[in-house]
Amino acid sequence: MSYAVGVVLAIIAVIVVISALVQVSHYRHGKILISGTQLVLRLVIAVLLLSVIGLSFFGPVYFSGRDDPVAELIFWSLIVLLAVVVMVLAIVDLRQVRRAQHQARAKLYQHLAQLEREIKAITENKQAEDNETQ
Repeated sequence: MSYAVGVVLAIIAVIVVISALVQVSHYRHGKILISGTQLVLRLVIAVLLLSVIGLSFFGPVYFSGRDDPVAELIFWSLIVLLAVVVMVLAIVDLRQVRRAQHQARAKLYQHLAQLEREIKAITENKQAEDNETQ
């Protein structure tokens, strides 16, 4: 593995760890509007992503002096499988975020409709009072 690739992977690993810690901190302080399930899902994604990065470091070092193509194929297939699992879980998380946005938007529309009904009732009452006074 080239030095540049190793540095980039290390930077990505640090970013993943910091992002996970920020998510946990924001969740604990109530600054983020995700559920506990989503937080756990995001932490699982972070752990799996760190595993992919760590195994990507470990693989070239471990297999550099060995001549076992089957083991190497299984190893790299495992890394690809973990990466696919990370992508699937990220899609699940995205769907949960979209569902929560949809529910929040529906709640907002219901609240606006209620306010519209109240304004209409107040306006009608005011018009009826004005008609009675004339």
